[in-house]
Amino acid sequence: MAGKASLLLVLGFSILFGIMGAGMLSTSNEATDAYIEYYAKTKAHDLAVSGANIAANQIFINKFWMDGYNNLQIDYGFVKVSVDSFGYDNKMITSISNFQIGGFKNYKDTVLVWLEPKNFAQYGNFYDEMAAWAATGDTFSGPFHTNDYLKCYGDPVFLGYTTTKNGVKPYNSLSHPEFHGGLDEGVYIPLEFDTSIIRQAAFTNGKIFKDTTASNRIIDLKLNLLPNGTVDYSYNINNTGWSTIINQSLISLAPNGVIYIEKGNVFIQGTLNGRISIVASQKGEPNAGIIHITDDLKYNKNPLTDPTSTDMLGLIAEKYAQVDYNTSTGDLDLHASIYSQKDGLIIERYSDYPSAHNMNIIGGVIGKKVRATADYVWDGSKYVPVHGYSYVHKFDERFNKTVPPYFPKTKYYKVVSWLE
Repeated sequence: MAGKASLLLVLGFSILFGIMGAGMLSTSNEATDAYIEYYAKTKAHDLAVSGANIAANQIFINKFWMDGYNNLQIDYGFVKVSVDSFGYDNKMITSISNFQIGGFKNYKDTVLVWLEPKNFAQYGNFYDEMAAWAATGDTFSGPFHTNDYLKCYGDPVFLGYTTTKNGVKPYNSLSHPEFHGGLDEGVYIPLEFDTSIIRQAAFTNGKIFKDTTASNRIIDLKLNLLPNGTVDYSYNINNTGWSTIINQSLISLAPNGVIYIEKGNVFIQGTLNGRISIVASQKGEPNAGIIHITDDLKYNKNPLTDPTSTDMLGLIAEKYAQVDYNTSTGDLDLHASIYSQKDGLIIERYSDYPSAHNMNIIGGVIGKKVRATADYVWDGSKYVPVHGYSYVHKFDERFNKTVPPYFPKTKYYKVVSWLE
């Protein structure tokens, strides 16, 4: 009986282990299949991401690149990449992968990337050269960039993310700049843009002021912006005398918001109710391409106190922008994003002001050079302004999403959206 019992026990365990073994083998096979499935899907995803990265790099090198790739082989898989243009100058990359494992099932994945150039209005301050020093009393808001040394005289304050190509250069041991939004060095961004785009916009549905006698002479334009959404303007061709003042609504004068002065200069002040960009071009004339700010230039609704404000102003000078000497102004309100292609924002005769005032900027200054705005003295504890204007700046946060019409953009693209 003992022998039969032992035999039955052995047979029972054999049957039990057989059943369990089959289950374990099935589980093992399922785990292997799941691993292969995961590996293949991961591989397909990585291939699609690689294709998108390769295409984005091509566009960063050459912004006109649109070739894409047809079945580009990467690590035993293939990627098809297409590049499409949409909107003003945006691009969409579509990267579709194809990975086959074991000669059977194909695995695919798709990555979509939206690219556009960064707009210069999205900088609070941008300077190719630091021809002057950021100084005590100067407060910079929003992103700050220079392709030079960031020169600091005394205790200027940088509230936003700050980048510089060559690093920070204090004037002396008494200079202690403050960086509240982070600092990166070794960053280079070229200051250039295609003027033909905004000129074409002015011809299409904007307003162009130029010499009407077809003699290719300089034209000067006076603009007095009014809070009811209109503007008083007059023009002077070749310094022969100012025309009669004309009042017109901005929306009828320039429906798309672009006012373009071809081979001329602008003299502007007032209160803006609307969205416009104003361009002063040179067209080869050394005495043209200047924007003169003659008095306060502000929005009808201040975006710092009224978030419903839609007023926006872009000032684009091919040569430079200048605050004209005016001792009656006192503190100056300047609401705009200002682009100065060949120089900077100049304070005319700043040393001749009998005292120091504040220049309250809401927006940004983008230019070839940063210019001195005031004279300073050491009062025993810090440098203080005594003549001219202290630079008191607040970045217009609305420009992170919406900018003045056709405002210049950087040469290089940035990734706006990356969908996997």
